[in-house]
Amino acid sequence: MIKRGRSIDRRADKKNKKAQVFGMPFSVIFSIFLIAIFLVVAIYAIIYFLDIKKCSEIGLFLDDFQSEIDRAWNSQSSELTFTKSLPSKIQNVCFADLNEEAVGASTEKEIYTELKKNAVYENNLFFYPQRATSGCLASTKINHINMTEMIEQKNPYCIATENGKINIKIEKGFFDALVKISEAD
Repeated sequence: MIKRGRSIDRRADKKNKKAQVFGMPFSVIFSIFLIAIFLVVAIYAIIYFLDIKKCSEIGLFLDDFQSEIDRAWNSQSSELTFTKSLPSKIQNVCFADLNEEAVGASTEKEIYTELKKNAVYENNLFFYPQRATSGCLASTKINHINMTEMIEQKNPYCIATENGKINIKIEKGFFDALVKISEAD
């Protein structure tokens, strides 16, 4: 009887060992699966927050730019250089009247054609290329700027960014009704 009992115990031990062998890989696989899910969620969250950063940079640029334009417009005369950061993929900030024809070299005409595709015609400030805004505000209307002088030279009038920063010269003379915009030196 003792022998028989021992053989039963040995069979039970073999079954427990098999369960342990099959149970361990399942827990390892499940752990790897959970780690993979956490990594995917973390990467998605990082990309999402980077897009929010881009949108906030664009929003801050537009708010600060309109504030500087308003300040210059309300003063008797003013001359300053507006410097601000933008997302690195934005190459140009363009001022255009989409109700008028394109004026300038072939580069300006290509930019004008792209701006006209997805734009609101009442807006006068556009980011180029528009896909670089990542679904954020790609154009807006800036008040109190002299568009007529700008679009006589070039339509669109684009100011290039350098290393993610833009420098815009804002000036208003004593007898000027609107603020003039140009590329800073």
